[in-house]
Amino acid sequence: RISRRALVKTGWAAAAVSPLPDLAKAQQVAPPLMWGALLHMGTNMWSDVPVTSWGPFKGEQLSLVCQADHLRFDEKVWQTLTARMQAAKMNLVVIDLGEALQYESHPELAVKGSWTVESFRKELVRLRALGLEPIPKLNFSTAHDTWLKEYGRQVSTPRYYQVCGDLVREVCAIFDQPRFFHLGYDEETA
Repeated sequence: RISRRALVKTGWAAAAVSPLPDLAKAQQVAPPLMWGALLHMGTNMWSDVPVTSWGPFKGEQLSLVCQADHLRFDEKVWQTLTARMQAAKMNLVVIDLGEALQYESHPELAVKGSWTVESFRKELVRLRALGLEPIPKLNFSTAHDTWLKEYGRQVSTPRYYQVCGDLVREVCAIFDQPRFFHLGYDEETA
């Protein structure tokens, strides 16, 4: 057993991918300059209860920080952004997945409108054809884990770590063993 504090302090990436020897294999030669952007497909990251105020968010904007039972993803905006990234000669896109996929290992995390794995793989092909290297992000930070539904309330339990491991393995396979994997925790300390 490992405590959450030890996990965050020592870097979960090593523990999460250690059973995945193929993950270390680079799928392509690193570009001389990595230039990209973080785009959110899933947005159930913050509050799992309705809020009446949240920092600079006001009125209808508050719905953006609250959990929803449907995917709040605009494919037209996504297409526009990725086309602009290509035009600007960007070469990398970090994709915050959250609830945006119907994970085969944990279908209970899907919401209405979540993409099938098959549909998302087609999108990865399109992104690569644009010259964008897709990098997955699953945010396991306790400040951004509403997308994990009930598992977000089971932090530091064997079940929680099993679910996280299942998701990391599945996403690595979906992304064809990416060079990088963003696990969140960037706003969290031990």
